[in-house]
Amino acid sequence: MKLLIIMASNPYSADYNTLVKLSEASLERGDKLSIFFMANGEYCLLQPEIKELAKKGASIYYCAHNAHQRNIQPESFAESSSMYGLSKLIAQADKVIALT
Repeated sequence: MKLLIIMASNPYSADYNTLVKLSEASLERGDKLSIFFMANGEYCLLQPEIKELAKKGASIYYCAHNAHQRNIQPESFAESSSMYGLSKLIAQADKVIALT
């Protein structure tokens, strides 16, 4: 299954723990996981757990405009994207979960 998780909450919210645990479970099941960070969710890219998810096989994307607004420069494990890129990810996914 192709799962897309959209994260717009900051890393200090309960949604962050949900994101990490849901992502780990999805990868263990063998799902093709994509995570898109936007708005204050961009700050999650600075957390070590997100880099670990990328190492385990999750595809990590972020809104370049939102990152620029927050002066965040993600490491190379995350791919720069846009709202247009998000719309393409949504169209390709079997299931979409939005954590806002």
